[in-house]
Amino acid sequence: MQPIFRLTTVAGALALLLALAGCHKDDDRRVEGPAERAGRELDQATEKAAEHLEKAREDFQEAAKETTRELDEAAEKASEHLSKAGDQLDKAAEVVGEKLERAGEKVQASAEAARQDEDDEKGKAK
Repeated sequence: MQPIFRLTTVAGALALLLALAGCHKDDDRRVEGPAERAGRELDQATEKAAEHLEKAREDFQEAAKETTRELDEAAEKASEHLSKAGDQLDKAAEVVGEKLERAGEKVQASAEAARQDEDDEKGKAK
């Protein structure tokens, strides 16, 4: 039985050594391989890109708010100008209407005078 006991002891010790070899402390300083280094650098680059994208998104939102505010101000000013222009057009139309009315009255007076002259000449001719 001793050979089996020895074999069991050796196998147990070997299993224990293998189990301990698979364990390592968290503070183990081991040399990282090229794939680990590339993965770490990729993670860092991804984090930086995410930070830049977040900053760009915030800048874009701020620019959009500013542009909206400026467009609102421009629309308000344009509305004010259009309102003033509309008032000025109303006044101009009123003045033009009055002048046309006076011109029409003069044309009528001139036509009446011409008719009167014609009637007077016909009366003299008879």
